[in-house]
Amino acid sequence: MEFANVIIPLSLDGVFTYHIPKELQNHIQIGQRVVVSFGEKKLYTAIVESLHNKNPELYKTKEIYSILEDYPLVTQKLIEFWKWIAEYYMCPLGDVYRNAFPTALKLESETFIRKTSQNISWEDLDEKETFVMQNLEIKTSINLKEIEAFLAKKYIIPSIKSLYEKKLIELDEQIIEKYKPKKITYVKLNPIFENSEIFQKALVDINRAEKQREALLLFIKMQQQRATFIQKKMLVEQSSPSVVKSLIEKKYLQEFQLQKDRLEEYDDHIEDSYKLSSAQSEVLNEIENQFQIYSTVLLHGVTSSGKTELYFQLIEKQILNSRNSLFLLPEISITTQLVTKIKKRFGDEVGVYHSKLSQNERVEVWKNTLDNKYKVIIGARSSIFLPLYNIGLIIVDEEHDSSYKQTEIKPFYQARDCVQILARQNDAKVLLGSATPSMESFYNCEQGKFGLVELKERFGNIKLPEIEMVSLCKPTLTPNISYRLQEEIHQCLTDKKQVILFHNRRGFSPILECNNCGHSPTCPNCDVTLTYHKVSSTLRCHYCGYIMAFPNSCPSCHSHALETKGIGTQQIEEEVKHLFPDAKIARMDVDTMKRKHAYEILFENMALKEIDILIGTQMVTKGLDFEEVQLVGIIRSDSLLNLPNFRAEEKALQLLTQVSGRAGRRKEGKVLIQTFDPENPFYFFIKENNYHLAKEGILRERKEYLYPPYFRLIELTFKHKNNEKVKKAANIVGDYLKNYIQEPLILGPEEGLIPRINNQFIYKILLKYTATKSTKNSKKYIKEAISKLHSLSSFRSVKIDVDVDPS
Repeated sequence: MEFANVIIPLSLDGVFTYHIPKELQNHIQIGQRVVVSFGEKKLYTAIVESLHNKNPELYKTKEIYSILEDYPLVTQKLIEFWKWIAEYYMCPLGDVYRNAFPTALKLESETFIRKTSQNISWEDLDEKETFVMQNLEIKTSINLKEIEAFLAKKYIIPSIKSLYEKKLIELDEQIIEKYKPKKITYVKLNPIFENSEIFQKALVDINRAEKQREALLLFIKMQQQRATFIQKKMLVEQSSPSVVKSLIEKKYLQEFQLQKDRLEEYDDHIEDSYKLSSAQSEVLNEIENQFQIYSTVLLHGVTSSGKTELYFQLIEKQILNSRNSLFLLPEISITTQLVTKIKKRFGDEVGVYHSKLSQNERVEVWKNTLDNKYKVIIGARSSIFLPLYNIGLIIVDEEHDSSYKQTEIKPFYQARDCVQILARQNDAKVLLGSATPSMESFYNCEQGKFGLVELKERFGNIKLPEIEMVSLCKPTLTPNISYRLQEEIHQCLTDKKQVILFHNRRGFSPILECNNCGHSPTCPNCDVTLTYHKVSSTLRCHYCGYIMAFPNSCPSCHSHALETKGIGTQQIEEEVKHLFPDAKIARMDVDTMKRKHAYEILFENMALKEIDILIGTQMVTKGLDFEEVQLVGIIRSDSLLNLPNFRAEEKALQLLTQVSGRAGRRKEGKVLIQTFDPENPFYFFIKENNYHLAKEGILRERKEYLYPPYFRLIELTFKHKNNEKVKKAANIVGDYLKNYIQEPLILGPEEGLIPRINNQFIYKILLKYTATKSTKNSKKYIKEAISKLHSLSSFRSVKIDVDVDPS
């Protein structure tokens, strides 16, 4: 084949054709990494999508520079999956590749500067140019980062441009490999010493160097004890670097390196399967029977009913049938706790993949998956992009969770839905598990697309926690802790039990307000007030990351009458510390979980009962299993219902049910829900644990107002720093779409809920279409409208994001 279509990691549609040089034509394969030039001189790592002999007629093709490996790093199935995501979620294929592939394997070129053979006339150079040329006298080539060490950024480009025009330098693009395998240095005895006579002579020769003789004998003793290679650093630790160096130089020892995965090996014992309860056994049989009829089954099991053990036994059956399994979890917090459990069952046959891994660790998981080293892969949503092999079962735990939807960068995919395509590709089954299934999954069961199995009792016949509503209209002990909640916390601490307090807002207080003029400090980049963080004494924007110091006086009227309003987890922590000074208190939110092993440390402390009261945001609601948690307190539940989103009631129901499920997992527990409206019918569903009745009410409203699951949505978001320009762009696209889509199936354009984020003004258009109809026409009209807008040069700078099935 003379030509290759390649995927480039840029926000560009489709693939690009390159000519294959003759020396590479018999070596290139689909899925390989290749280096190509794109633009004037920039080099990128591309993935070969296809090979062919069709010479493009409209342009002259460039050559592929080189192949980076002699084998494909991406499977053909995975490329097809990427293409499906790009088409369905209406985003460039390059964006899918950029998001799906480990960063350390996507190499981009760096610009290096080299000196030419031209004679330098030093008197013609200014001070900055002289600095650059003097450095090039010392080093053959330097990159832009090295120049920053001795030249201010604003002078770099002008100086380089001037030197280039004087023909004193030339520019060169070089690919820098980011992934570096971990290598361990070992030492071994020189093979000639296997002859005992030669070895005895060597010991006599080394007699004068007493420390070297001792180190050599120590090495031999270590080797006899371990019967494996000896790490150089182990010998150095017991002697000294100089002694070991001398032994190597005198050729008594030889050093060598071996590559080693950064991933920790499991060396503990492997546990057997647990005996299932009669209810679990019935459900397991029912799931297997349903898999004979449906490719996807929804498991609706109450909290602490033992769904995890069912997952493990289904995985074991896949292993017996020589098939692999993918186990998806919504959050790293759940992943961390479950990884320990799953490794105790399956050992080193488990691969773990999530965003807290380093880039080098991700590469190693990717390569191990490609080599079929794992029987089970457990991880967050990005795990669907691994080069999966021989998958027989895909489990999506807590399938209702919004974390399965990517919202930050393209593609804006929903992992729960994408696994349906993966399953079809691999002839696999999908099990969706949750105590609070999504409305979409329930609807698919009603439509006969999914099977449904229910597990209605907790493992060990432990009762569901008693749920009590506490009115915040009555006098409270502190602004956020009622007398009733304080009483129950005190009882738990007396009984040596643990408590979880849930509030879905981090920081200390959402608003700082001047009581004199009413001014609240706002973010200069976004149309939001700044949140007060007491620990760091700062005001922060949770949208763009802007930080300012806590003001001593009002920035508007210079009054000192500043007061914080609203509550966050930091404020609750402070109140609880005041009420229970002897209790060991910890907080679990984005601010406290930033470090790599923060989750592991917190879970270990909870398990060892070194934490009495855990205060947290949504993180504490998701699948945490601690035996001694007897009480869960929800500080202000009404805030969950008062969100401007059609999913607000569903998400509130799921959050409150899930966090309630953390209580009394081994013995009946208690849940206190603090609210200003305890008579709200919504709380009746929570108290009675009647998820089905709540579901019927939510679905009735969704059908009436044309929302999922009866209708599907596509949201268009327009962003630009100029408010008038972005508004006009949104109106142009909206007017075009209204020629094909009539109200009420098109809403907007309207200002975003937050009109400006990070100095970008925001407008939105929402399209609806019947769930049973194809989306092809709607997507075609959207593409046409965007294309027409961007054909006008004045609107090309308006950024348009298309979100299919927004959360």
